[in-house]
Amino acid sequence: MPVEKYLFVTNSLSSGGAERVVSILASGMAEKGYDVHLILYERVKSEYPISDKVKLHLLPKRNGKNKIKYYLQKFSLLRRMIYEISPDIIIPFLPAPVNHCFIASRFMKIPFIFTVRNNPFLYPESKKMRLLGKMIALLSTGIFLQTEEQAEFFPKFSSKKIIVVPNPVSNVLIECNYQNREFISEIATFGRLSAQKNQCLLIQAFAMVYKTNKSLKLSLYGSGEEENNLRILVKNLGIENAVSFKGRVSNVTDALMSTDLFVLSSNYEGMPNALMEAMAVGLPCISTDCPTGPKDLIQNKENGILIKSNDIGELVAAINYCVENPLFCHEVGSAAKKKVKEEFQADIVIERFKREINDLIEMRW
Repeated sequence: MPVEKYLFVTNSLSSGGAERVVSILASGMAEKGYDVHLILYERVKSEYPISDKVKLHLLPKRNGKNKIKYYLQKFSLLRRMIYEISPDIIIPFLPAPVNHCFIASRFMKIPFIFTVRNNPFLYPESKKMRLLGKMIALLSTGIFLQTEEQAEFFPKFSSKKIIVVPNPVSNVLIECNYQNREFISEIATFGRLSAQKNQCLLIQAFAMVYKTNKSLKLSLYGSGEEENNLRILVKNLGIENAVSFKGRVSNVTDALMSTDLFVLSSNYEGMPNALMEAMAVGLPCISTDCPTGPKDLIQNKENGILIKSNDIGELVAAINYCVENPLFCHEVGSAAKKKVKEEFQADIVIERFKREINDLIEMRW
């Protein structure tokens, strides 16, 4: 029997790429007539859009309760929610919801899908948590990956339970009309300000480029634990007048449309939504060839530029090349938009997701 009732679970509908994917998949499936439920750990002010056809359920906050007592109540309530929803399949996103839902749903005889939303070799940062995740994955009905490269983390005998479905990109971004630039003025990056994203590399590279091109500006969109260190770095390099910390923005489309060149400087990724969204708009993009994701999106010098991870020389050269070659930027930006539209448009990915899930359940359940 095909899956008709889907249960997604995640922390919230804000800030992260995984949450963005949940909002698109859940909304897309609900709009197609499926019975879609979504359990959230919390609601926040600035949320990704979600279809009103998705049935939302909210877990209570801790509110000063004893930690052990709170988690016992949380697992009990989560199990009760799952029982009452009675889904055909459970698909939690991010490590904590995955672990919690796995425990809460034991012996319910409901197919459980383990999801990978980052590089499984390096995330979570704790080696014990990565080992725990791998064990849960191997006990799950299926393992939902973003790229083929991520499958190398799991033993070969698990290959029959693996499905690979890339992240979807909102049609709003693909359909926007990006105006090509005659010259590059603003360079930008989007994402959590963290060691993983390595904005330090981008700031240092920008400082070197800025020495010979004082008209350039660098905008960093996002927030995170590294913000203070990055601000100190900017001050020490003497480029405070050229670098802006924009924080999180509610309208990513407008921010991307105002940008001339996008740079992803990460040490590792899952499948970078920020890069996919920049490509969808039609921006020229530079990305480190980090594991995993960028190489599935960019063919070097065809629809963007790939550079070695943590290589400041290559990043400086790539930025300079784009600044000096606006026609190249126009061509790779157009090619990037075409690739996203043909391969990662939301409707295409949702159909693939539905097909892969049904094939997996038919084979394994």
